[in-house]
Amino acid sequence: MLESRLRQVRRQALITCLLCGTAAGMAAAATADAAEAGADGLAGALQATLRNHPAVVGQQAEVEARRYAADGARSQRYPTLTAQAAQYTDSNRSVLEGDDLSHPAVLRVRQPIWAFGRINSSIAVANAEVSTERADLLRVRRQLLEDTAVAYALMRGSRQHVDIARQNVTEHRELLAQIQRRVQGQLASSTDARLAATRLAQARAGLERAISEWQGAGEDLTALTQVTVNADRPVPPELLELSESPDLIESAIDNSAEIRLKRRQLGQAEAEVDRARTSFMPTIYLQADRFYDQPGLRDDSQVSVVFEASLEGLGFAAQGRRGEAVASRMAATQDLAVARLELKRELERLQRSRRLQTELIELQSQSLGDLESLLASYQRQYESGTKSWLDLMNIQRELFEQRRQLVQAQNDLQIYSLQLVARIGGLDSLAGIQEREDG
Repeated sequence: MLESRLRQVRRQALITCLLCGTAAGMAAAATADAAEAGADGLAGALQATLRNHPAVVGQQAEVEARRYAADGARSQRYPTLTAQAAQYTDSNRSVLEGDDLSHPAVLRVRQPIWAFGRINSSIAVANAEVSTERADLLRVRRQLLEDTAVAYALMRGSRQHVDIARQNVTEHRELLAQIQRRVQGQLASSTDARLAATRLAQARAGLERAISEWQGAGEDLTALTQVTVNADRPVPPELLELSESPDLIESAIDNSAEIRLKRRQLGQAEAEVDRARTSFMPTIYLQADRFYDQPGLRDDSQVSVVFEASLEGLGFAAQGRRGEAVASRMAATQDLAVARLELKRELERLQRSRRLQTELIELQSQSLGDLESLLASYQRQYESGTKSWLDLMNIQRELFEQRRQLVQAQNDLQIYSLQLVARIGGLDSLAGIQEREDG
């Protein structure tokens, strides 16, 4: 209830601030922001995501589970302690004669001294599983960092769209006031005033849509961070300065969390092949027994060397497991190759998109300056009677659309840059990941 009320108050204050520009509206919006704020800037958003998102917490639990499993695998090298006790009656004596019950017991300690690589291969598989889960944790973190950075950029871009829409409303209001003065001076018809009022209503509707999109972008960001983020701070400019060097793609591939995960999965598959190859190997134990109350034997201890082996399914079971492991290794090899191809194609697409947006920004900036000069010229010509009111309204619409496209291009350039930076691990330090999760 409180969170819903804060969101409602914030929306009302924001609309008041944007539509009216009053100091009271701006103060109310700032108060509501302070009540809801949980993270500040892109760095705060990234850190909040890694700290709060359930996917990270769940994957960290998976890593811990694999570590415990690896500890269990390493314990195969330690001695095994077993105890056996029984109670039975001597068949040659009556129960009523007394002292007829025997309580034999055996205490045994067995230490493996040579398993022909079977224990080592099991431990290698357990360690490979830990490395795989750690690589998967890094992949989850990197994906969430990329999603959060994109959501942050989208939220800032949506706010810029709101600012442009608000400016459009202000300019349409001024144009409407201008035509109303001319109508009062009988220099223009009431039809012109109705058209100006219609365009102003359309501009206000556009502002409402922009506000709704901005709030939706904020909700998407909050779903990742689990706290409200103050997105007033711009994206750090050093994150957007990427050189188009030929080594960028190779660097991104080498530092890719997805590629690292595929490599760990391949290493795990190779460890599975070794375990399948040694699964039928025997084990030699050093065994120590201590006997208590054994019938016909005195209490004593003995030490022996035990050779133990089994052949499940006459060896066909081990052969099947080995064939399965070899096939899994081949699949993991191909998955790695496919992941490299897909990543390279995606990185090339992002580079092309960045170049395109850079060109569009240059062209649209020049066009925007031309349209602003043209609008001023049209206003002078309208005042002198050489241009119609419809011409002036149309050029105002063109100016708004050009501003919107320029902001969109700038926002798209930020998004593509952040995606590239996230792929090469450039957001790790900003998010607080201090060491490489390479297992």
